[in-house]
Amino acid sequence: MMPTMPSTASNLRFEVWGSPIRHSRSPELHQAAYRVLGLDWTYRRQEVTEEQFPQDFSSLAPEVGGLSLTMPLKEVILGHVADHRGPVDLLHAANTAVKNADGWWLDNTDWWGAWRTLQDCGGTAHQKVWLLGAGATARAVVFALAEDRPEHLTLVVRSPERARITRVLGETLGLSLSVATFDDLPTEAADWVISTLPGGVAPEAPGLARQAHSAKLFDIAYDPWPSGLATAWQESPHPVVSGMSMLVYQALGQLRAFIQGDSQERLKRENEVLEAMWQAIGPTPGADVAQPSVEE
Repeated sequence: MMPTMPSTASNLRFEVWGSPIRHSRSPELHQAAYRVLGLDWTYRRQEVTEEQFPQDFSSLAPEVGGLSLTMPLKEVILGHVADHRGPVDLLHAANTAVKNADGWWLDNTDWWGAWRTLQDCGGTAHQKVWLLGAGATARAVVFALAEDRPEHLTLVVRSPERARITRVLGETLGLSLSVATFDDLPTEAADWVISTLPGGVAPEAPGLARQAHSAKLFDIAYDPWPSGLATAWQESPHPVVSGMSMLVYQALGQLRAFIQGDSQERLKRENEVLEAMWQAIGPTPGADVAQPSVEE
Protein backbone atom coordinates (compact mmCIF):
# COMPACT_ATOMS: atom_id res chain seq x y z
CA MET A 1 0.00 0.00 0.00
CA MET A 2 1.33 3.43 -0.96
CA PRO A 3 1.83 5.74 2.03
CA THR A 4 -0.86 8.34 2.56
CA MET A 5 0.55 11.84 2.55
CA PRO A 6 0.18 13.72 5.82
CA SER A 7 -1.75 16.95 5.88
CA THR A 8 0.05 20.11 4.79
CA ALA A 9 -2.37 22.24 6.81
CA SER A 10 -0.95 25.16 8.71
CA ASN A 11 -0.07 25.08 12.39
CA LEU A 12 1.07 21.46 12.48
CA ARG A 13 3.63 20.67 15.15
CA PHE A 14 6.49 18.20 15.07
CA GLU A 15 8.75 17.19 17.95
CA VAL A 16 11.97 15.35 18.71
CA TRP A 17 11.71 13.05 21.74
CA GLY A 18 14.40 11.45 23.82
CA SER A 19 16.39 11.70 27.03
CA PRO A 20 18.65 13.63 27.22
CA ILE A 21 17.43 15.96 24.47
CA ARG A 22 18.79 19.45 25.18
CA HIS A 23 21.75 18.92 22.86
CA SER A 24 19.58 18.11 19.83
CA ARG A 25 20.05 20.32 16.76
CA SER A 26 16.99 18.88 15.03
CA PRO A 27 14.74 21.93 15.63
CA GLU A 28 17.16 24.18 13.74
CA LEU A 29 17.32 21.76 10.82
CA HIS A 30 13.59 21.18 10.45
CA GLN A 31 12.59 24.81 10.93
CA ALA A 32 15.13 25.90 8.30
CA ALA A 33 13.44 23.52 5.86
CA TYR A 34 9.97 24.80 6.75
CA ARG A 35 11.06 28.36 5.96
CA VAL A 36 12.34 27.38 2.51
CA LEU A 37 9.14 25.48 1.72
CA GLY A 38 6.80 28.11 3.16
CA LEU A 39 5.28 25.74 5.72
CA ASP A 40 3.65 27.25 8.79
CA TRP A 41 4.84 24.39 10.99
CA THR A 42 6.74 24.31 14.27
CA TYR A 43 9.24 21.83 15.66
CA ARG A 44 10.46 21.54 19.24
CA ARG A 45 12.44 19.36 21.64
CA GLN A 46 10.60 17.30 24.23
CA GLU A 47 12.30 15.46 27.10
CA VAL A 48 10.65 12.02 27.21
CA THR A 49 12.03 9.05 29.09
CA GLU A 50 11.28 5.41 28.42
CA GLU A 51 8.96 5.36 31.44
CA GLN A 52 7.09 8.48 30.31
CA PHE A 53 6.67 7.40 26.70
CA PRO A 54 3.38 5.39 26.83
CA GLN A 55 1.45 8.16 28.57
CA ASP A 56 2.97 10.99 26.53
CA PHE A 57 2.42 9.22 23.22
CA SER A 58 -1.20 8.28 23.98
CA SER A 59 -2.01 11.87 24.98
CA LEU A 60 -0.43 13.70 22.04
CA ALA A 61 -2.23 16.82 20.89
CA PRO A 62 -4.09 16.47 17.56
CA GLU A 63 -1.90 19.09 15.86
CA VAL A 64 1.23 16.90 16.24
CA GLY A 65 1.92 15.44 12.81
CA GLY A 66 5.10 13.52 13.49
CA LEU A 67 7.95 12.69 15.83
CA SER A 68 11.70 12.31 15.55
CA LEU A 69 12.97 9.73 18.05
CA THR A 70 16.33 9.47 19.74
CA MET A 71 17.54 6.99 22.32
CA PRO A 72 16.14 5.37 24.35
CA LEU A 73 12.88 5.53 22.37
CA LYS A 74 13.83 4.06 18.98
CA GLU A 75 12.98 0.57 20.18
CA VAL A 76 10.28 1.52 22.71
CA ILE A 77 7.92 2.92 20.06
CA LEU A 78 7.82 -0.33 18.08
CA GLY A 79 5.25 -1.83 20.42
CA HIS A 80 2.97 1.21 20.20
CA VAL A 81 2.66 1.56 16.40
CA ALA A 82 1.81 -1.45 14.23
CA ASP A 83 2.61 0.01 10.78
CA HIS A 84 6.38 -0.46 10.27
CA ARG A 85 7.93 0.61 6.95
CA GLY A 86 11.34 0.59 5.34
CA PRO A 87 13.95 -1.35 7.33
CA VAL A 88 12.31 -0.77 10.75
CA ASP A 89 11.69 -4.41 11.55
CA LEU A 90 15.07 -5.52 10.22
CA LEU A 91 16.85 -2.93 12.36
CA HIS A 92 14.43 -3.28 15.29
CA ALA A 93 14.49 0.51 15.61
CA ALA A 94 12.56 3.53 14.32
CA ASN A 95 13.68 7.15 14.44
CA THR A 96 10.64 8.55 12.61
CA ALA A 97 6.92 8.43 13.44
CA VAL A 98 4.42 9.96 11.02
CA LYS A 99 0.70 10.57 11.53
CA ASN A 100 -1.66 10.64 8.58
CA ALA A 101 -5.37 10.11 8.04
CA ASP A 102 -4.98 6.38 8.67
CA GLY A 103 -3.02 6.72 11.91
CA TRP A 104 0.64 6.41 12.79
CA TRP A 105 3.43 4.67 10.87
CA LEU A 106 7.15 4.24 11.52
CA ASP A 107 10.30 4.53 9.43
CA ASN A 108 14.06 4.58 9.96
CA THR A 109 16.17 7.21 8.21
CA ASP A 110 19.33 6.75 10.30
CA TRP A 111 20.76 4.22 7.86
CA TRP A 112 20.32 6.62 4.94
CA GLY A 113 21.95 9.43 6.92
CA ALA A 114 24.98 7.20 7.57
CA TRP A 115 25.11 6.06 3.94
CA ARG A 116 25.00 9.61 2.55
CA THR A 117 27.74 10.70 4.94
CA LEU A 118 30.00 7.82 3.93
CA GLN A 119 29.37 8.55 0.24
CA ASP A 120 30.51 12.14 0.77
CA CYS A 121 33.82 10.66 1.95
CA GLY A 122 34.28 8.23 -0.93
CA GLY A 123 32.36 5.27 0.47
CA THR A 124 33.58 2.02 1.98
CA ALA A 125 33.44 -0.41 -0.94
CA HIS A 126 36.28 -2.99 -0.86
CA GLN A 127 37.65 -1.51 2.37
CA LYS A 128 38.14 -2.79 5.92
CA VAL A 129 35.78 -1.22 8.43
CA TRP A 130 35.75 -1.29 12.24
CA LEU A 131 32.39 -0.47 13.80
CA LEU A 132 32.49 0.45 17.50
CA GLY A 133 29.31 -0.46 19.40
CA ALA A 134 26.38 -2.70 18.52
CA GLY A 135 23.15 -0.88 19.44
CA ALA A 136 20.35 0.59 17.32
CA THR A 137 22.61 3.15 15.65
CA ALA A 138 25.19 0.48 14.88
CA ARG A 139 22.51 -1.61 13.18
CA ALA A 140 21.60 1.37 11.00
CA VAL A 141 25.27 1.71 10.01
CA VAL A 142 25.46 -2.01 9.18
CA PHE A 143 22.45 -1.60 6.89
CA ALA A 144 24.16 1.37 5.21
CA LEU A 145 27.38 -0.62 4.79
CA ALA A 146 25.45 -3.40 3.09
CA GLU A 147 24.66 -0.90 0.33
CA ASP A 148 28.39 -0.31 -0.16
CA ARG A 149 29.86 -3.83 0.33
CA PRO A 150 33.08 -3.26 2.30
CA GLU A 151 35.72 -5.99 2.09
CA HIS A 152 35.27 -6.85 5.76
CA LEU A 153 33.44 -5.47 8.79
CA THR A 154 34.74 -5.92 12.33
CA LEU A 155 32.26 -5.26 15.14
CA VAL A 156 34.19 -3.99 18.16
CA VAL A 157 32.29 -4.41 21.44
CA ARG A 158 32.91 -4.84 25.14
CA SER A 159 31.72 -8.45 25.07
CA PRO A 160 30.74 -10.72 22.15
CA GLU A 161 27.26 -11.24 23.61
CA ARG A 162 26.48 -7.55 23.07
CA ALA A 163 27.03 -7.94 19.34
CA ARG A 164 24.71 -10.88 18.72
CA ILE A 165 21.76 -9.05 17.13
CA THR A 166 23.99 -6.75 15.08
CA ARG A 167 26.17 -9.66 13.99
CA VAL A 168 23.15 -11.63 12.81
CA LEU A 169 21.93 -8.58 10.88
CA GLY A 170 25.27 -8.19 9.12
CA GLU A 171 25.40 -11.87 8.23
CA THR A 172 21.81 -11.77 6.97
CA LEU A 173 22.77 -8.87 4.71
CA GLY A 174 25.68 -10.88 3.32
CA LEU A 175 28.56 -8.94 4.84
CA SER A 176 31.94 -10.50 5.59
CA LEU A 177 31.97 -9.95 9.34
CA SER A 178 33.80 -10.77 12.55
CA VAL A 179 33.55 -9.70 16.20
CA ALA A 180 36.36 -8.34 18.37
CA THR A 181 36.48 -6.85 21.85
CA PHE A 182 38.12 -3.64 22.97
CA ASP A 183 40.53 -5.76 25.01
CA ASP A 184 41.59 -7.88 22.04
CA LEU A 185 41.65 -5.80 18.87
CA PRO A 186 42.87 -7.14 15.52
CA THR A 187 46.39 -6.16 14.52
CA GLU A 188 45.43 -5.57 10.88
CA ALA A 189 44.97 -1.92 9.90
CA ALA A 190 41.49 -0.63 9.11
CA ASP A 191 40.50 1.81 6.37
CA TRP A 192 37.56 3.18 8.38
CA VAL A 193 36.75 3.38 12.09
CA ILE A 194 33.07 4.20 12.67
CA SER A 195 32.00 4.87 16.24
CA THR A 196 28.42 4.67 17.51
CA LEU A 197 29.49 5.12 21.13
CA PRO A 198 27.90 7.91 23.19
CA GLY A 199 29.40 11.38 22.89
CA GLY A 200 32.56 11.92 24.87
CA VAL A 201 33.30 8.19 25.23
CA ALA A 202 36.87 7.25 24.32
CA PRO A 203 37.36 3.59 25.22
CA GLU A 204 40.60 2.43 26.77
CA ALA A 205 41.50 0.06 23.97
CA PRO A 206 45.07 -0.96 23.25
CA GLY A 207 45.68 -0.47 19.55
CA LEU A 208 42.68 1.72 18.77
CA ALA A 209 44.64 4.97 18.57
CA ARG A 210 47.09 3.28 16.19
CA GLN A 211 44.32 3.09 13.62
CA ALA A 212 44.60 6.85 13.22
CA HIS A 213 47.68 6.18 11.07
CA SER A 214 45.65 4.27 8.48
CA ALA A 215 41.92 4.91 8.93
CA LYS A 216 39.36 7.61 8.37
CA LEU A 217 37.22 8.27 11.46
CA PHE A 218 33.45 8.71 11.38
CA ASP A 219 32.34 9.47 14.94
CA ILE A 220 28.56 9.64 15.00
CA ALA A 221 28.70 11.63 18.23
CA TYR A 222 28.58 15.40 17.71
CA ASP A 223 28.17 16.68 21.26
CA PRO A 224 30.60 17.32 22.82
CA TRP A 225 32.97 17.96 19.93
CA PRO A 226 35.72 17.15 19.46
CA SER A 227 34.86 13.78 20.92
CA GLY A 228 37.43 11.68 22.70
CA LEU A 229 38.09 9.67 19.55
CA ALA A 230 38.31 12.78 17.39
CA THR A 231 40.96 14.08 19.78
CA ALA A 232 42.89 10.83 19.41
CA TRP A 233 42.81 11.40 15.63
CA GLN A 234 44.00 15.01 15.82
CA GLU A 235 47.43 14.18 14.40
CA SER A 236 46.05 11.80 11.80
CA PRO A 237 46.53 12.52 8.07
CA HIS A 238 43.12 10.98 7.44
CA PRO A 239 39.65 12.57 7.52
CA VAL A 240 37.67 12.95 10.74
CA VAL A 241 33.91 13.28 10.29
CA SER A 242 31.40 14.09 13.02
CA GLY A 243 27.86 12.81 13.32
CA MET A 244 26.51 16.21 12.30
CA SER A 245 26.49 15.06 8.66
CA MET A 246 24.43 12.00 9.53
CA LEU A 247 22.10 14.21 11.58
CA VAL A 248 21.42 16.47 8.60
CA TYR A 249 20.79 13.65 6.15
CA GLN A 250 18.57 11.60 8.46
CA ALA A 251 16.58 14.78 9.13
CA LEU A 252 16.18 15.27 5.38
CA GLY A 253 14.75 11.76 5.17
CA GLN A 254 12.34 12.59 7.98
CA LEU A 255 11.22 15.74 6.19
CA ARG A 256 10.44 13.66 3.12
CA ALA A 257 8.31 11.37 5.29
CA PHE A 258 6.55 14.21 7.11
CA ILE A 259 5.82 16.19 3.94
CA GLN A 260 5.36 13.53 1.24
CA GLY A 261 4.75 10.32 3.13
CA ASP A 262 7.87 8.62 1.73
CA SER A 263 11.41 9.00 3.15
CA GLN A 264 12.97 7.92 -0.16
CA GLU A 265 11.10 10.37 -2.42
CA ARG A 266 12.90 13.63 -3.12
CA LEU A 267 11.34 16.89 -2.01
CA LYS A 268 10.58 19.69 -4.37
CA ARG A 269 13.39 22.25 -4.02
CA GLU A 270 15.37 19.66 -2.07
CA ASN A 271 18.74 21.17 -2.92
CA GLU A 272 17.59 24.51 -1.47
CA VAL A 273 16.25 22.75 1.61
CA LEU A 274 19.51 20.89 2.18
CA GLU A 275 21.57 24.05 1.77
CA ALA A 276 19.38 25.87 4.31
CA MET A 277 19.77 23.01 6.77
CA TRP A 278 23.56 23.12 6.53
CA GLN A 279 23.53 26.89 7.02
CA ALA A 280 21.26 26.55 10.05
CA ILE A 281 23.78 24.51 12.01
CA GLY A 282 26.80 26.57 11.00
CA PRO A 283 30.32 25.20 10.42
CA THR A 284 30.25 21.42 10.59
CA PRO A 285 33.06 19.48 12.28
CA GLY A 286 34.90 17.56 9.59
CA ALA A 287 33.33 19.59 6.76
CA ASP A 288 36.78 20.35 5.37
CA VAL A 289 37.17 16.67 4.50
CA ALA A 290 33.57 15.52 4.04
CA GLN A 291 31.89 17.99 1.73
CA PRO A 292 28.08 17.83 1.93
CA SER A 293 26.50 16.78 -1.35
CA VAL A 294 23.23 17.22 -3.16
CA GLU A 295 21.62 14.64 -5.40
CA GLU A 296 20.80 15.48 -8.97
